[in-house]
Amino acid sequence: MKRRDFLLSTLAMGATSTVLGKEPAAKAGKSSNKANPAAAALLASSEIWDMTIPWTPEDRDWDLDILRRFKRLGYTFTSLTLQDWPPTFEGTLGSIQRFKEMVKAEASDWITFGTTVAEIEQGRREGKLVIGFHSQETRPIGEDLSRLETLRAAGLRHMLLAYNVRNLVADGCAETGDAGLSNFGRSVVKEMNRVGIVVDCSHTGHRSTLEAIELTERPPIFSHSGAYNVVAHIRNIRDDQIRACAAKGGVIGIVGIGSFLGDMEAGTESMFRHLDYMVSLVGPEHVGLGSDNVASAEFRAAIKKQAYQQHGVKSWPDASIAWTNPTGKQLPRGSKCFQPEQLVELVGMMLARGYPTDAVKGILGGNFKRVYAASEA
Repeated sequence: MKRRDFLLSTLAMGATSTVLGKEPAAKAGKSSNKANPAAAALLASSEIWDMTIPWTPEDRDWDLDILRRFKRLGYTFTSLTLQDWPPTFEGTLGSIQRFKEMVKAEASDWITFGTTVAEIEQGRREGKLVIGFHSQETRPIGEDLSRLETLRAAGLRHMLLAYNVRNLVADGCAETGDAGLSNFGRSVVKEMNRVGIVVDCSHTGHRSTLEAIELTERPPIFSHSGAYNVVAHIRNIRDDQIRACAAKGGVIGIVGIGSFLGDMEAGTESMFRHLDYMVSLVGPEHVGLGSDNVASAEFRAAIKKQAYQQHGVKSWPDASIAWTNPTGKQLPRGSKCFQPEQLVELVGMMLARGYPTDAVKGILGGNFKRVYAASEA
């Protein structure tokens, strides 16, 4: 649906609030909407995809509780960050294999794996939660392009070009120099297209994302990002990035970490503000969900202390180079995350603002499903 058609249909339905992103849905951090039958019914009939659930070995102690909640609430597909940290080729493959073995031993009756759209659809018919994999870095490939095909064969479906800081491929979003793709990085994007790994621009530097989007021949994504013009945070993306991604048929997953949303409580209204802004900018067919549901403040503190300092990789910027944001919190430490139980409230907000049913279904999962299908063509 084109943006003009979407806005016309919204007006025809008698919406009383703007979808143009100029008026916030409600004051951030104070959820007031209650679950309603229309939202619950729409969720029950929809495919629901969350494109970012961190699952590194240090996270959650490999506790399946969060996935049980996604299953209970009717999610179709979740993509897990499965890698060691800092990520290596061997560690990423080992993490994927370990998780598969755990599911086989403990959860094969309600979890299955999906590396293609057909497999995801089959898992949904079986009533199982379908799991996919991604990496939040290109570090695992080193300087060896052939590793991309190996990772794809193991089930990895999308990959971030950089995680906040510079690597061999691209600049991260924390690099003040904002260099673009390296020559090797351009080869990486082309090889990702060839093997069917979706180019993921979240966490990646501004110029690098625009160059990657221009270069890719398949739809790109920002798997978990917010709108910079809603909250001026280092991890949120600007209008030109949003428009460029949409122009290539891509999708932006709205992140659920409170400090990125400008609301340390991660209230549903705050997530809706970012979603609604992007819908107004490029249309509902280019927006999806990528909650980035991290485990706990303790986990994030442990990652920073043990992994970054131990290995000399600092993936979050020092305060001296960080951009400020309205919360005064640049990093996710201390903020809450959007929870799967909030989804019915988010859908209720979309319906209350006049979003057509088909637009909501696309945001819930259909849009990312389209991108996955295009990467397989």
